[in-house]
Amino acid sequence: MAPLPNYALSALLFGHSQDVRAVAAISDCDIVSASRDTKVFRWSRDPADARAFVQSSSYAGHSHFVSSLLYIPPAAVSGVEFPEGLIASGSADKSILVFEPSRENEPVFMLVGHTDNVCALALDPLSGAIISGSWDKTARIWINWECALTLTGHSQAVWAVMSAGELGYLTASADKLIKVWGKDGKCIRTLSGHTDAVRALAPLQDVGFLSAANDSTVRIWSYSGDCVAELSAHTSFVYGLAPLPDGGFASCGEDRTLRVWKSNGQEFSCTQTIQHPCTSVWCVATLPNGDIVTGGSDSVVRVFTTSNDRIGSADLIKGFDEEVAKQQIPSNQIGDVDKSKLPGPEVLDRPGRPGQVIMVRIGNIVEAHQFSVGEGWTKVGEVVDAVSSGRKQLYAGREYDYVFDIDIGAGANLKLPYNNSENPFVTAQRFIDENELSQDFLEQIANFIINNAKPTTIGSEVISDFVDPFTGAGRYIPGSSAPNRTPSALGETMFPGSYATFGAINCKGVKTKTAQLNSDSTKTGGVPLSAEEIGTINSLLDLIEAGKDRVSSAMDPRHWEAVTKIAFSWPETSRFPGIDLVRISVLYSTIPSVIEGDNLIPKLLHSAGLDARFEKVDGETNKMLGLRALANLVGTNEGKALLYKNRQTIVEILGYKWSTSSNSNLRLALATLLLK
Repeated sequence: MAPLPNYALSALLFGHSQDVRAVAAISDCDIVSASRDTKVFRWSRDPADARAFVQSSSYAGHSHFVSSLLYIPPAAVSGVEFPEGLIASGSADKSILVFEPSRENEPVFMLVGHTDNVCALALDPLSGAIISGSWDKTARIWINWECALTLTGHSQAVWAVMSAGELGYLTASADKLIKVWGKDGKCIRTLSGHTDAVRALAPLQDVGFLSAANDSTVRIWSYSGDCVAELSAHTSFVYGLAPLPDGGFASCGEDRTLRVWKSNGQEFSCTQTIQHPCTSVWCVATLPNGDIVTGGSDSVVRVFTTSNDRIGSADLIKGFDEEVAKQQIPSNQIGDVDKSKLPGPEVLDRPGRPGQVIMVRIGNIVEAHQFSVGEGWTKVGEVVDAVSSGRKQLYAGREYDYVFDIDIGAGANLKLPYNNSENPFVTAQRFIDENELSQDFLEQIANFIINNAKPTTIGSEVISDFVDPFTGAGRYIPGSSAPNRTPSALGETMFPGSYATFGAINCKGVKTKTAQLNSDSTKTGGVPLSAEEIGTINSLLDLIEAGKDRVSSAMDPRHWEAVTKIAFSWPETSRFPGIDLVRISVLYSTIPSVIEGDNLIPKLLHSAGLDARFEKVDGETNKMLGLRALANLVGTNEGKALLYKNRQTIVEILGYKWSTSSNSNLRLALATLLLK
């Protein structure tokens, strides 16, 4: 059958509970999505229905919003070692986790180095390097799972990254600039033109590359730095770009739309606009077969197609159209509204331009209608005032639910950014510290936030007050009435009856990384493992894969000697596989406690860098694994005895360091240890 003239809905994918911020295609039959709910899902085409997808995997590991995704095909890594390729995800927990598609419980690699939200990921197909961008104003180049280059030069968050082939790399930032970097990490040129934060980059076949920005435009650039064209169709922020197999591309944004662009010779035009029933269409990706995937602020992943074989059922499409028609569209996404000057329903009898949206007065209601060839005018929502549009606001290159103006007198106003997920008192204290204000303002600023920020809604319940974590009661705010809330039974769950331990490990990943590091003399500090010791490490990993009982019964001093050579003798940047093996060894075997005795805990504290300050970003992986290893000492009676004997030393060294680190994985591991 001939393809459809326009894209139509193929499938709806439900599973996330918050905004879907990133989507990526593995193949025609596999999609990956990531969300503010901290989850990364893999969706596979239903064998019984070519139009439908079912959730096939859920990848665990991130402790904060997941902001970016990247699929790495087998050709870009070792196809023998990773025949399915790899999935990388970047998060507001500052880490990048790399998974094998069929192994969802433990990442193969964790890349640590960014000091803020990792909001962009891309692949350099020539070298297999991963390119990452972050709110910390930098981009990083990761080769062989280690940071090889840090690109520094932007003055605000780096929102997008891209490979420029043999030329190098591209970055785009909230500072409105695009930078071209050479393979050596030096900036070759800076491109200006956008008038607001640049949010997306994408390659454009036979031309160069695309950029999209909060100024509502898409620009086409040559790699030499010339702006070939500026395309205007979106009416608000443009968040995402994705090239299509036919040479066109798709874009999405804050105006609730997915837009399809096609070329006519050297010129591109918007040929289709697909309204969504959500405020923000955050992300877009294309499948090899040309289908388009979007992720929205309503937590839904949507697939659109031009194939008759994959078009959704009539009921599915009808339901989608009805949801779109129910939407209330902020007037600032359409233009200024003067009801007295708007046309009546008679204007709908005349044809419009493809994708054109107009406002029509129907009595006292203003409706938005969109024109498409073959369907005529279709209602896409009702236009309302823009005050409550729910749009995220940008401040210093980052997204916030609110950016308040605080008048401190003498005509001076300061900006106070705030997210609904934050504690108002913590935000108020940070604002006071950053602006060197009097501590007397704390209560006043916090109450201002509470009174002016909308409560967070979870399901049908409105959460407008804060819960005391120890009593379950609402926070007392002077002048407020007692909150009407049933105290939660936190006391029953806050201190569990059994110890929490960290028992998961990717044995294959440890084997690979150990062999890789051991082959480079600069990574081993001149004390590489012998062939026999490599065999000993691999045999220990085989025991671990066989189960804890095998480790407990078969681990011997030879295993421990090889582990400690990596964990205690290799350079700090290379010893993490050894510390990871210490973590599992102390959980299941008495060998470490018996051999090392009282020296075990001091050695581990020093090797993992736990006697250093936590705000130092370098070595965070070692610190986290070291804390998990200390927590795992409860796995044997001998380990428990060592923990108890050294409890005062541990508390003195680690007790207050949680407050100097913003790494949530590190803080969780430390909390688990201190609660033993």
